[in-house]
Amino acid sequence: MRKLVFVLTALLVLVGICALIYTIYVPSSEGRRPIYMIPPDAVYVIETEDPVENWENISNSNVWQHLRKNHSFASFTAGVNSLDSLSRENKTLFRLVGSRPLMVSAHMYKRTDYEFLFVVDLLQASKLTQLKNYLFGFLQEDFKVTQRPYHGREIIEVYDKAEKTTLYLFFVDNLMVLSYQPSLVEASIDQADEPVIGRDIDYLEIKSEIGDQGMFRVYFQYGYLDDYMMTYLQQNNEYIRSISEDLSFSGFMFSLQDEMLELKGFTNLNSERRSYADVLLSAGKGAVHIPEIAPMRTAFYMGLGFDSFSKFYEQLEAWKKEDPDRFIEYQQGIDKLERFLKISVKENFVDWVDDEIAFLQMQPQGLGRANEYAVVLKAHDGQEAQDQLDFILRQVKKKTPVKFKQVSYKGYPINFMSIKGFFKLLLGKFFEGLDKPYFTIVEDYVIFSNHPQTLKNIINDFSEDNTLAYSLDFEKFRDQFEDESSIFNYLNIPLFYDGMKGFMNTQAWSDLQQNKDYIFCFPQVGFQLIPDDGIFESRLILQYLDTEEVDKRMQFAHNPGERQFGPPTAGGVLANKELLALVEPADLIRVEEISPDDLNAKLYTEKYETGEIRVEVPLKDGKKHGTYREFYLSGSIKLKGKYRKGKQVGTWKAYDEEGQLIEKRSF
Repeated sequence: MRKLVFVLTALLVLVGICALIYTIYVPSSEGRRPIYMIPPDAVYVIETEDPVENWENISNSNVWQHLRKNHSFASFTAGVNSLDSLSRENKTLFRLVGSRPLMVSAHMYKRTDYEFLFVVDLLQASKLTQLKNYLFGFLQEDFKVTQRPYHGREIIEVYDKAEKTTLYLFFVDNLMVLSYQPSLVEASIDQADEPVIGRDIDYLEIKSEIGDQGMFRVYFQYGYLDDYMMTYLQQNNEYIRSISEDLSFSGFMFSLQDEMLELKGFTNLNSERRSYADVLLSAGKGAVHIPEIAPMRTAFYMGLGFDSFSKFYEQLEAWKKEDPDRFIEYQQGIDKLERFLKISVKENFVDWVDDEIAFLQMQPQGLGRANEYAVVLKAHDGQEAQDQLDFILRQVKKKTPVKFKQVSYKGYPINFMSIKGFFKLLLGKFFEGLDKPYFTIVEDYVIFSNHPQTLKNIINDFSEDNTLAYSLDFEKFRDQFEDESSIFNYLNIPLFYDGMKGFMNTQAWSDLQQNKDYIFCFPQVGFQLIPDDGIFESRLILQYLDTEEVDKRMQFAHNPGERQFGPPTAGGVLANKELLALVEPADLIRVEEISPDDLNAKLYTEKYETGEIRVEVPLKDGKKHGTYREFYLSGSIKLKGKYRKGKQVGTWKAYDEEGQLIEKRSF
């Protein structure tokens, strides 16, 4: 960050002297577009017509005023404060050279690092006599300037004596190009006669859609996204690779409100190959209803919407047919499944699904530190879905040795679908982790998960109105998006934070921890794709909140142990102080909810990290049934009593580590 601020500061100072050199040594010509000088491997490009005025608008915003107080960004804000001071103290300079179009691009210059290239459109350098006298006096003792030839052009090397860094730049027609990485300047020179991005039909399509609107524009080139993400990730991610292959360009117009950072624009697809994204584009859009069942503790939500699931499924099959090997494998899997179970995948499964499915990752609740995952399918009618799934279950029981008895939890049935690879076969590789899942039906939502405890937790949340639909924060944020879309992604950053560690490399995780306050002040992030005449209308929105305010709101409670359940108040979700009043006093006889992986198991055990047994209790149909024992690490008994069909019965006794009885209670 500090390096980037120095780049911007140096740019605003040096643009004047560069304009002077350009006017003296380069003959006049018609204007050249800045995009023509961007090397073809740009991950993203930022464009603005007036960087100085736009910077002033950003620096005066509530977002920036909060960030500059953040101690984690002391070095960053110090650099930006120097930029503010430079602007205030040198108004003549900025009037002369500041309001010129600027384009900034990011490039991977080695496997694990990236650097920026700046292209400034000098337009017509005016008032040069004043500018020359001002700048040479200003820079005389701070910089050493040398030149070297490269492919017929002169690269100017500006050495900063104080920072001991070198800025490399050159001029072509009306443009000045500069970077701290010499290979990027050389790559830009190589583009001068044969530009790539500026002539790319996918880029031009997006550029024509968004024009010159917004404070600035941001363009993403997805073909290099997977390489860029490897600066943060531990290993290659196949889903990021799929995005890199399926999408081509996104272009966004940036705007800044008091509580929202908005990027609105368009995204097109890779025209050289049809992909899963093409299927979504051609399948239409659907409303976003699943927040009615998604818990308020949802950390990540990926919703897919369509005109109808049947239409999506037909488009998916048509896409698979374009690759004969892929389609043969798919068709053989469907045929084998239908012959073996004597079912119809379309009639018994596809036809009851409505216009929306969603993948959820939730904050842990009763599963230790393990994240909870679920897939939710909205049904036309919950009873119709129940009837069709019951038929599939009967067929499974006829053909397989699985003996699972339906379990009822708070009036909702929990069943087990023992069909290996069904969801990957039906919906694609993103759903391959959902193998032989448990499921339940709540109203018109069919919920699948690999762990039955996750289903119980979702039922608990729904019963107690702890869903996203009851969060005023979420609903206000959701209002920034369209009602219907093909893809709606949602991130609750404070809840998602711990889950990032598993896939980020050591350095990236360390940086993230140091900047935690900065990350948490954008607690809600949403991304939406909406079909629009062969491309996707796109929205990326970040909510801003002061970190102290984030800490007060239950929806963003980072520590699962701090979360208490209860409906939202009229003024919003309950604050932590209000929640603490709901906590019951310590109860030695109280037993924690258990989370058996297999509801058919006869015995449930939990162990300490050292291997000693902590809890053991017999099970019957997934419920505690028999003598419950809980032990200290030393092996001595801590709590003992009996369960009958999930309920405590008889006399329960609690002991201290010396074996002395300290409490007993009859049930």
